[in-house]
Order: sequence, then structure tokens, then C-alpha cells
Amino acid sequence: MHSPLRRAGRASLTAAVAAVAISAVAVTVVSTVMVHQLITPPKKRREDLTILEVGDDRVTFARDAEIGVPGRYGLWVGDSVVKLGGIVQETLGTVTRAAPAQTVAAIRGRRHAALSGNWLLEPEELDEPFEEVLVQTPLGPAPAWVVGDQGADTWCIQVHGRATTRREVLRGIPAFAKRGIPCVAISYRNDGEAPRSKDGRYRLGFDEWHDVDAAIEVALSRGAKRIIVMGWSMGGAIALKLARKSKFRRKIAGIVLDSPVARWAPTLKLQTGALGLPVSLVHTATRLLESPAAKLAGGEALRLDDLDSVRHAAAYTAPILLLHSVDDGFVPPEGSREFAQARPDIVEYREWHTALHTKLWNLDPERYEQEIGEWLDAHGLTAGRPE
Repeated sequence: MHSPLRRAGRASLTAAVAAVAISAVAVTVVSTVMVHQLITPPKKRREDLTILEVGDDRVTFARDAEIGVPGRYGLWVGDSVVKLGGIVQETLGTVTRAAPAQTVAAIRGRRHAALSGNWLLEPEELDEPFEEVLVQTPLGPAPAWVVGDQGADTWCIQVHGRATTRREVLRGIPAFAKRGIPCVAISYRNDGEAPRSKDGRYRLGFDEWHDVDAAIEVALSRGAKRIIVMGWSMGGAIALKLARKSKFRRKIAGIVLDSPVARWAPTLKLQTGALGLPVSLVHTATRLLESPAAKLAGGEALRLDDLDSVRHAAAYTAPILLLHSVDDGFVPPEGSREFAQARPDIVEYREWHTALHTKLWNLDPERYEQEIGEWLDAHGLTAGRPE
């Protein structure tokens, strides 16, 4: 017969084990939700800006971390993007920005919208010749814009980020166009324009690079001798994987990265912390992504180590220009700094302030185009003509 103390101890142990089990289940469930959100293209955009007043040529918003940043931006209104100009007035709790008539008409009567970096919305706005083409990717034809003089021997492939489209990269084209370098603004699997994979999920760069490889083949078939790849956000992770794996990697003469995911771990930690969740969830989420049980999260297993450019830093040979803002609230600059420190011989790191995530051009287009242009000049990457 056991003593009451032992019985009480056994009961406490049972309760503790049950609590741990419940906690473990909760961690797994929350981690699965995190992974699902990361790899699933969003169906609905979060409209987190509050519209307070609409005038004839201006709009007043409730102040938040984004709307008070100087520069020119796009504004998501439902499924459309309209232009939003600079700040014309501020108070402690409000920000008033200039807005053209089209924007005023689109948002009148609405209470919410979302900020976008897409100030340039169509290639016609670039005042450069352009052509719509289809890139024959492994999953089928994917639309792309070829912008600029196609007679050049140096071409740039522009790779947009997660939850956006090729419109995002239009801002990056002027710096190249001024030096005679045409750009291919691509779409890739599961971005809403290119073919969908079987599961319809993002692969965080693990597979998307194959679609960029197909775009390089288009450029080479049209006379390109050298390729520059520019990647934005997750497009940076794609570009860096491409530089190691592409069958055309010897043709890659340079890489430009805007707010890139050089490593996924810091990004997952930042996003977890922003939600007020413990960092331990990052490890569980990573194991879910990498394990055979990854189908719980809607896809097949990934290997995040394979997307860690710091881990694979020795594999890169082309010069790299890396632009990142210290206040990036989506992809923290730690991974970019670590990558630059790992390869100071080829990586030129330019750190920005105030520009947030992939909105460096929006904040200061002159500086943005100057930094890219000077880097191109320094590495002899201006366009020539094939003989």
C-alpha cells in the first residue's frame, strides 16, 4: 500500500506529463500554422492602413510604422494598386499624403487600404521598349517582360519576392536601363501568374530557381553573353540558390540583392517574435519543414540549410551588391550582414535606414540608382554589343 504522499506525487507527475503533452501538441499545432502561412501564397491581402479623410488631392491616414515614411508608394485598394505621393502634412496621430485624382476616386468611401512598394505599375511607365514573352519553365509557360535594348550583350534577370508579382521589380530597372542593360522581369511558380505546382506552395527558393534558369536561357538565346541576377526579398534567396545550382552559373557575372533572405533562420525568428510567440517555435517549424512529415504543412520536405547562403558562402564567385535597411520588419538585416562578413572579397554591403522592407527605391530613388549604377561601373558590367 502506497502512502498518501507517494499517491500525491504520482498524481502531480501525471498532471505534469499531461501538461507537457498538451503543451507539445500546442507547439506542434502553432508551428504547423506558422509553416502553412509561410509557404502558402496569401489569398487575401491584409488592409492595415486606416483612412481617416479623403480630399481633392490628398488622403489622411492614421499614423503607423509604414505610412509615415517619406517617399512615393503604391496603395492597395481591394485588388487594385494606385499611386500615393509624398507627405504633405503630419500630426502626432495622422499622416496626410498627396494623391492623384485616380487614387482619390478609388479610395473614396473606403476605410482601409494597404501600402505597396509598387509605384511603377506597368512597363509602359519606364519609357523603354518592352516585350511580353513566355518563358518555358519546367512547369509550363510563365509570362515575363523584357524591358530595354535587346541588342546588348549583358542582360539582367529580375526576381520578385514572396506574395508579390513582377510589378515589384519595375523599380529596379532604371538603374540598368541607363547603362544599356535590358531586364527580364519574370514570374515563377505559384506567384499567381506563372504555372502552379501540384501543391501550390512556395518552396522558399528551393525549387523556384529552376524557373529563373529558364529565363536565363531566353536571354542567352537572344544574344546575351553575361547575366546579372537581381533578387528581391525571397527572390534574393532564389537568386543565391540559382548562383550555386544553375547550369548557366558561369554566365552569371554579378548579383544584386534588395532586402534578401540570405538565411531563413533570422527571418523566422523575427516573424515569431512579432507575433509574441516563443522562439522555440522556430525550431519546431524548421523541423516540420525539413522532416518527412512536412506534408502536415502542405508540401514536401525542404532543407533550409541548403538555402543558407552564409553556410555556402565559399561557393559564390560573382561579385554581389547587397542592399538592406536596418529597420526591415520582414527580413532582418542580420543574414545579409553575416553573408557580407563571410565573403568581404566579393560582397559589397550597403546598409540603409528608414527604408523598411524592399522600399529602398521608394524612399530615395536617386541614391538607389546611383549605388547600383556605380557598382555596375566598378565591375565593368555596363552593356556592350555582341560582335
